[in-house]
Amino acid sequence: MVLIPTAPVRPPTDEHIHRGMRRGWWLALLLAVLPTLAAGQDANECDEPGEAPDIIVGDLHLVQRFGTENGITGFSVGTISCNPGTCWAKWFGSTNEHPVIAQNMFRLKDGRFEQVGQSWVKHGFFALSQDFCSNSCVADLTGTHLGVNCSDPYTSMLNGDQSRLGPRSEINASTGKFPYPFSTQGATGGPIYKRLQVHNTDLDPALNPGAAYFVEGQYVTADDILGGTEANNNSYRPVDVTDNGGAFDISLTGSTVQQAAAVKAWAAEDPGVHGASVQVINDGLFLVYSNATDLGGGMWHYEYAVQNLTSQRAAGWFEVPLPSGALVQNIGFHDVDYHSGELYSSTDWIGQVVADPAGDVVSWSTTSFGIDPDANALRWGTLYNFRFDADAPPVTGDLTLGLFVPNPPASVAVQARIPSSCNNDGMCEGAETCSDCADCVFVSPPTGFCEDGLCEPGIGEDCLSCPEDCNGEQSGNPSERFCCGDGDGEAPVGCGDTRCTSSGFTCGTSVVEACCGDSSCDPVELCVCAADCGTVPPGELVCNDGIDDDCDGETDCLDFDCCDDIACADGIDADGDGVADCDCDDSNDQAWAPPGEARSLQLSHDGLVGADLGWLPPAEKGSVTVTYDLLRSSDQDFVGSALCLTLADPAVPGAADGDTPLPGDAFYYLARALNECPDPGPLGNDSDGNLREGLVCP
Repeated sequence: MVLIPTAPVRPPTDEHIHRGMRRGWWLALLLAVLPTLAAGQDANECDEPGEAPDIIVGDLHLVQRFGTENGITGFSVGTISCNPGTCWAKWFGSTNEHPVIAQNMFRLKDGRFEQVGQSWVKHGFFALSQDFCSNSCVADLTGTHLGVNCSDPYTSMLNGDQSRLGPRSEINASTGKFPYPFSTQGATGGPIYKRLQVHNTDLDPALNPGAAYFVEGQYVTADDILGGTEANNNSYRPVDVTDNGGAFDISLTGSTVQQAAAVKAWAAEDPGVHGASVQVINDGLFLVYSNATDLGGGMWHYEYAVQNLTSQRAAGWFEVPLPSGALVQNIGFHDVDYHSGELYSSTDWIGQVVADPAGDVVSWSTTSFGIDPDANALRWGTLYNFRFDADAPPVTGDLTLGLFVPNPPASVAVQARIPSSCNNDGMCEGAETCSDCADCVFVSPPTGFCEDGLCEPGIGEDCLSCPEDCNGEQSGNPSERFCCGDGDGEAPVGCGDTRCTSSGFTCGTSVVEACCGDSSCDPVELCVCAADCGTVPPGELVCNDGIDDDCDGETDCLDFDCCDDIACADGIDADGDGVADCDCDDSNDQAWAPPGEARSLQLSHDGLVGADLGWLPPAEKGSVTVTYDLLRSSDQDFVGSALCLTLADPAVPGAADGDTPLPGDAFYYLARALNECPDPGPLGNDSDGNLREGLVCP
């Protein structure tokens, strides 16, 4: 494309409402300019490979309120389109080779970004050549094209002109094609007919405290799509809503955010929002934005906003995977109403938990295409919301967006915030994996030492404490001296410095990262990964290997299990209590072993209030004196839901409980003996022979 070096011709700046009146003037000016342009040398024509127009919304610049009917207010939004592409865009008003313009409104309230209004599409009819987006507009004076770097304004009155508003259902947003003349062309009606309609209840400041609102414009045009530049055709801008005695109005505020769909305003307001896009092959583009909010008590709220920018196939179902056994509550859905005789249904999608052999999902769906092609699918230019609460924390993973119109692919996967099986308890269990849960990734403490060839700041190594590993250059020209490790020494530098990763030096850390579930039992996994290391043994297996085999926090000879092992026994009775090697505290002659089990717990109840309990002392006290804990539970869980009862005299093997269970309920009790040894006595065995676990009382 060659630009003829002629003086630029500036078009008039009249509003579009005067365009028909000026047409003769434009044609006269065109005749004066055309002789200077040679065939194949026009700066605007799409006559070179790779050239394409690129229509964007440069500004949302005016708003208009038209009135209210049946609790709904009608608005319109003015748009300024720009063409920063490499050739002109077609703008033939009397054919189907022109853009159509959609207007939308959104509300951000209580962490939910929802579409609250939409208009029919305005059909473009004449392109001015102004310079809103650039000072180098290559004008087309016929009004049938928007030239390179030119802008074209439509006022809010023009974008609300009912005679030029057509149904969205006639527009194929993935190709830009539509029939012309369009249906209802020239038809007019009441103040809200075909216009951007919003329910007053969605606008009323008294009903929407703290809400933020946004308007959006979107251009759809075939030659822009053919050139592959249609993904940036949306722009949005904040608006304020005011109540003028029950008449709700909007006013522009802030600046237009160019080339961005409105859902991106949610992420701009909340950095915790995750955004992703998915392009359907041979179709159009969806945006999927999501967030997870901690509700407390182990519950999380999941919120999804899915905006269909240009997909003609639309979306007909939406699924979020669940971890096994997840509790799901408050499943919700929100869409935006069609209106003014648009043929699509507005029936809400049905949301439910669906059991699936591959894993349960929360699923929403509309009526299938085979039953009703005009069902309430998530169609181009609209945003739908999906939400629920679950007792599972979030992770970034794949959810599924199902396509409404049958064709391969039937669905697409997209990244979002989804419930995870990860409970962050430090144990890798259930469906948790290394890829989605930190519980399954274990990092060992640093194992390095001086002279191991690794300069390791994490264990305090630097040029002074370990010059063998960390010295770089500490002599010669002072400007060339350096020391690895950020510690003491001359000119210390971090491990990221290239001098510390070359010339024979290695700088970093000796920690080892292990993954639970990879069938390799690394030392750091011993106590937390049964999948790789098996069940934790009941006691120390080897008493001189430096490993805490039974994961009780005591290793080798420090573990009472090893008291009589040959590696630990020394035969010395330091406190003179008659017990040498297996004394629990060889500095205390009043205690030598943990007490045994408190025996024969009995309960008596007079049928009125409370109960009396008694038990026998342990057969082996392990000390001169013992005391007791008494635990009570209403469900036999003596860890999570147990209470430690207050005893009048902890040294007496008996107590009174003044409480009585409600009718149909029961109380369960366990007694435990204690002495001055660090470990308490056992709580006995359950019906399977396993040692009972119980709450540790203060």
